[in-house]
Amino acid sequence: MIKYLKWLLGEHKYGKFKLLLFLFGVVQCFLLTEEFYIEYSQYDMPLLALIGGYIALYGFTIGIALQPYTIYKTNRRFKR
Repeated sequence: MIKYLKWLLGEHKYGKFKLLLFLFGVVQCFLLTEEFYIEYSQYDMPLLALIGGYIALYGFTIGIALQPYTIYKTNRRFKR
């Protein structure tokens, strides 16, 4: 894990920016989950819009986290 973080923050072109975006995504997941649910339960938000919001929110966070990791795994495999 330490090797991955050194690679992410040092060698990856946009590593620091990706880490910042990942932290932003995690914060947004905590802040917006309740807001989505309140909007759905108290107002007239359709269920498909709620599901789409959750997919977009969590998909962004998971995608930002996994994209540099898959690059790291591929680079490590080819260096052997």
